[in-house]
Amino acid sequence: MIKAVLGVLLVIAITVITSFHLKQIKGMKNQPKIVEIDSFDVDAILRNNRNVVSILGTGSMRPLIPAGKPTEIVAWAVVDNTKDFNLLEAGMVVVFKHKDSGFVIHELSMLDKDGWISSGSYNGFYDSGRVTREKLRGVVTLIYKLKK
Repeated sequence: MIKAVLGVLLVIAITVITSFHLKQIKGMKNQPKIVEIDSFDVDAILRNNRNVVSILGTGSMRPLIPAGKPTEIVAWAVVDNTKDFNLLEAGMVVVFKHKDSGFVIHELSMLDKDGWISSGSYNGFYDSGRVTREKLRGVVTLIYKLKK
């Protein structure tokens, strides 16, 4: 009996995690524009854009942002820091100050009374803490990544 219950709970957990991944990957709206480039010409990126940040290869935002070494720059993001917090929508990719990880680029999932719940599109869990007006640094509008 206990084994059967544990088996059912395991199936439910796997289903929830799988559906979360599929929802996140297929359901992302308001995604930033992706520009694939041959090499990171940082001078050109900075010359043509304001508010550019580098993205490290943690893999939490696959397939939108490629994985790499956690200390390796795998992409560059153009950030609009003029977006009104009240106009944010689920599916937007934002830069925010995370209490444990420094600055993070993740997707907004849902709004509750404490702020936005966020997650990496590849993660099977939500971020701890909330994205609040004070923590928000901007909305990612464009991502430069290397051609495959």
